[in-house]
Amino acid sequence: MPKKQWIRIAELERRSKVPRRNIHFYLQAGLLHPPVKTGKTMAYYDENHLKELRYIKSARKRGVPLRVIKTRFQKKLLTKAGAASSLDPLKQPQESRALSTREKILEAGCRLFRQKGYKQAKINDILNELHIGKGSFYFYFSDKKALFLECIPRIFNELFAAGWERIRSITDPRQRLETRAGLVMPVLKEFCAILELSKEAMEEADPKIRLLGEQTYRSIRRPVSSDIEKGVRQGVFKPIDAQIAGTVFIGIMQSLYDLEIFDGRPLAPHVWQQVADLILNGLLKKGAPETTEPAEQE
Repeated sequence: MPKKQWIRIAELERRSKVPRRNIHFYLQAGLLHPPVKTGKTMAYYDENHLKELRYIKSARKRGVPLRVIKTRFQKKLLTKAGAASSLDPLKQPQESRALSTREKILEAGCRLFRQKGYKQAKINDILNELHIGKGSFYFYFSDKKALFLECIPRIFNELFAAGWERIRSITDPRQRLETRAGLVMPVLKEFCAILELSKEAMEEADPKIRLLGEQTYRSIRRPVSSDIEKGVRQGVFKPIDAQIAGTVFIGIMQSLYDLEIFDGRPLAPHVWQQVADLILNGLLKKGAPETTEPAEQE
């Protein structure tokens, strides 16, 4: 291979000033095009990888989210594919086929992990669904773990990305909590599936999988706890540990799904109002006298 065209990862790391672990993460996230692999642990990169890494660094400094960078990268591939197809309409561009196959694997993986969980999900299920060979899968993902690492943020964003925009315009902490719960209710099953995947990941031996599970759960709890903290500061909520309250809030949402399963029918529209009142006001009736009955003796 000509030295001017192909470089090893050590050289790519040195010239781009991007740590190797970041390069691997960007590859897994689909922010870089796949390198040329000549062995299980041998891969070669080109000048375009350098350009992509420099663009990612520049965009991150400007505060551009990774998902936006990825979207721009995908649009760039599609633009190239469109230009190539206009020159030869009878030949499907390689970039377009690669992007399409990788995207289909990700979509199938997201569905599979939601339905079966991480441990029960099998790569063969994806191969059978998409009618592709193992070589096609392993060209884009080194193993099930690599696919899982990319699917979890995608599943989360697909469910709630649009809803978060609505919440940003709300300043009242109580209303924000109610809106968050309202967003979860229509996708309660998927929401609980993400929580279960997070717990499952946190029990794995692989530190990357454990970290992903922790980060996913925190990304769910963090905004809830933040709303509670703001409510405490504003005097809307009584002083309380926001992390504990956030965890309880999430647990109650899970319990609603359990209720739906146990009753064998969809939740009635008024159920959430009762639950919201329970969360925000507790069980004690306002003005109720304190009990004077002695505790039962064991």
